[in-house]
Amino acid sequence: MKRLYYITDQLDFAEHISEQLSANGIDKHHIHVLSKDETGVVTHHLNGPHILERVDFIHGALTGLIIGLMIAIAALFIGRFVLGYHIVDVGQVATICLLMLFGTWLGGLIGFSHENYHIRRFHRQLKEGRHLLMIDVQPSEEKLVHRIIEHLNEAVFGGEDQHVIM
Repeated sequence: MKRLYYITDQLDFAEHISEQLSANGIDKHHIHVLSKDETGVVTHHLNGPHILERVDFIHGALTGLIIGLMIAIAALFIGRFVLGYHIVDVGQVATICLLMLFGTWLGGLIGFSHENYHIRRFHRQLKEGRHLLMIDVQPSEEKLVHRIIEHLNEAVFGGEDQHVIM
């Protein structure tokens, strides 16, 4: 799946675009609107993004997992070959697992305090009061979505992402 991003100035435009896309076969659950005006998103019957689309939890947790693994391997290497400690195999596995878990936990906590890296590039527009439409499409639907939104002339294309993990 691909995620298409469009920026619009008014929630009325976002609602109209959502209705037109739904009328043309795009599932309404695949259309999300991120806005500073969260109440307006609800009153216009639009889907807001869920928490994992707003914050960088998953990206932070995965980064923490990798950093924890690298620290564990470095610690075991230094302990064995520099300091001369011999750690039993179970101890090595436990050390790696504990440091990976700690890294994942810490990375997730840090990720919760940061804006999702996919939408970070739209931060300025969102702060100015504009609205971000995030539309998840199959490759076969992409041209249809572009055609409909270009015809309506109510939003500007902001980019796309391969949408595998938030």
